[in-house]
Amino acid sequence: MLIVAILSYLFSLETGACPKRRANNYFTGLFHDLPEALTKDIISPVKKAATGLDRFVKDFEKEEMERRIYGPELIPKAWQPELRMFTEEEFVSKVTIDGQVHHITSDAITASYNQDRYNPVDGELVKAADDLAAFMEAYLALQNGISNSQLQTAVQEKKRFYRDKTIAGINLDEVYKEFH
Repeated sequence: MLIVAILSYLFSLETGACPKRRANNYFTGLFHDLPEALTKDIISPVKKAATGLDRFVKDFEKEEMERRIYGPELIPKAWQPELRMFTEEEFVSKVTIDGQVHHITSDAITASYNQDRYNPVDGELVKAADDLAAFMEAYLALQNGISNSQLQTAVQEKKRFYRDKTIAGINLDEVYKEFH
């Protein structure tokens, strides 16, 4: 999670993100997997393989956060809305306008909402950082002599997915091309 937070922050610096956006992206990266710490991680291919499992897991994670984090007030009530922003719909880009959260793209944030008053979060950029962290883990395992078809497939699929992809002005294809 720390690597995702650091990558999210570095990507934010690269986009010229306002201070609140940089902080929100960092903390979203840091806390995005907190609900999974309560429920245990279920890898994405398994979640996608069973119809409805992904939604069930998300709902269960939310219930566990309510029961184990918010309910006993391990987090002060005043901080809870912000933690929810970091842990729920963590990969959705959003801004707050007149107290209402609006889902938009990171490109739209860069173009029109890159100001602290909009409380911007680049969920798409955090997802890209999460994917890059997973890619780097697989890539480094391969570089260090651990080789299996799952690692090789993971590396190839991430490179393929981010080919010709730009988010908030970050050319992710170029980032992945740095790994030979």
